Amino acid sequence: MTEATFITKNENAWKSLESLNHQVAKSGVRALAPEEVKEFARLFRLASHHLAYVKTHFPQSHMLPYLNRVVGVTHNYFYVRQSRAVSDIRGYFTHTFPRAVRETYRFWVLATALFVLGMLFAGGYVAADLSRLHDIMPPGFGHFDVTEVPDLGDGAVPWEYSLMAATITTNNITVTFNAIAGGLLAGLGTAFILIYNGLIVGGLFGFFHSAGANMTVAYALVLPHGVIELAAIFLSGGCGLMLAKGLLIPGEYTRRQALVMQGKKAATLIPGIVAMLVVAGIIEGYFTPLPIDPWWKLAFAALTGIGLVAYCLPRRVGRQKEAWLDAGKDKA
Repeated sequence: MTEATFITKNENAWKSLESLNHQVAKSGVRALAPEEVKEFARLFRLASHHLAYVKTHFPQSHMLPYLNRVVGVTHNYFYVRQSRAVSDIRGYFTHTFPRAVRETYRFWVLATALFVLGMLFAGGYVAADLSRLHDIMPPGFGHFDVTEVPDLGDGAVPWEYSLMAATITTNNITVTFNAIAGGLLAGLGTAFILIYNGLIVGGLFGFFHSAGANMTVAYALVLPHGVIELAAIFLSGGCGLMLAKGLLIPGEYTRRQALVMQGKKAATLIPGIVAMLVVAGIIEGYFTPLPIDPWWKLAFAALTGIGLVAYCLPRRVGRQKEAWLDAGKDKA
């Protein structure tokens, strides 16, 4: 075979491998669909054989430096462990986490439904008799005089911002991890936490509404941080329900195997959930208490909601297909 014929026959494969190298360099291996990972490995083996062939039969070929470079770059992705913490983090938040949210939507939608169920029940329960608020609120929450219209002021709260942000974040992380761990109780613990928190939110807003409080201010005290915070709680509830599914509905697997599989999927979501809670805690500690017009706070809440939806929408690169590379798979 002549050099020209060899190049013409194989150059498309080399260009495909080079294209995948660029894609991995930009977004990481986790951005590839499973089929693309297999193709990546196949092209690497093929190009390695071609490189050896060129060195043997066409040692003066102008293609030798090119093939050396392409195969060398790919070799690094497969065999050289590099410190790529920043790249890995970026890849997780730009691809892995939003894709995992989409893949597990059935679980967090069910978790959301449990929360809303508790919220609606408590709203109606308290609206029928305002004194019932004290039956729902946890101890130490504070006492509301149900005979007076609640004075929420202008929505400003005199907090020590940095201390409150840290306290709130810690509390929220505790709640979400309890919701996840509750899945090991056949999902009963997760369901209890979701419904109970829904009861608190529904009871409080049912009281404010029926007592004649300024609802614009009431919503402005919760929604700026609440949109992200509640989304994180729903996702953590979804993680707990995944574990429950592994225990209760293992399918063709043993319960242990199913639990491990569901646990890996849940683990993929946890870093993103923690990041959401940190952001929500900062907003609740620094922004929510500010003495500004409540409508600005509600506008901010609307923007966070739109941002979350846009962030989780599918993003395709070239012909990349939606897929999930489970946490725990070896990195190239």
